[in-house]
Amino acid sequence: MNKLIGLAATAAIPLTIAGLAVPAQAASTVKFGSALDPSIQPSNSLPARPCAHQDTSLSCSFVMNEAYGRPNGGELAPVSGTLKKIRVISGAASSFRLQLVKAKQVNGVWRAQVKAVGPIINVQGQNQSNWDNDVYNVEQFKVNLKIKKGWRLSMAAMSTSAVRCSSGGDNTLIFAPPLTAAMHNATNTDGCWPLIEGIIKK
Repeated sequence: MNKLIGLAATAAIPLTIAGLAVPAQAASTVKFGSALDPSIQPSNSLPARPCAHQDTSLSCSFVMNEAYGRPNGGELAPVSGTLKKIRVISGAASSFRLQLVKAKQVNGVWRAQVKAVGPIINVQGQNQSNWDNDVYNVEQFKVNLKIKKGWRLSMAAMSTSAVRCSSGGDNTLIFAPPLTAAMHNATNTDGCWPLIEGIIKK
């Protein structure tokens, strides 16, 4: 009897160890887009940036071409998965339609197309105390969109205040009218960084 109990206990040990060696795998998350925290000022975001200064009635897609705080490719989704959240810093209250976009440069011309369309995002922006204290609201929104490696974040609107304007270059690609599933050429570029960040669940 004792010998049988000993054998049973010995047989149970590997199972227990094996159980400990293979814990449940928690889904991991990855961030891309501009690296946002409350210290990031949406500088020169007031008034909101229009799609075109010569015609403020135009709507467009503001496509991230460089991520603030994540240079050298931070604007691109680093993995495929599900976009679960976006984070935004905006100078003023505004709204935009979230888009996921695939873009490429062909013979020096930027071309892009929409790969997925998300919800309308309504941001509250900053109040006077944020500007006075140099601490800024980072607003977070739940989404649920399939995303593939290499896609970018885009905001479809008539104007945006979710920017940091303290540089130059082509940090934002502008497509007017807003992008669709068809491939379109960029109509302009802007030196402001879009202050939007995505969180992907792998």
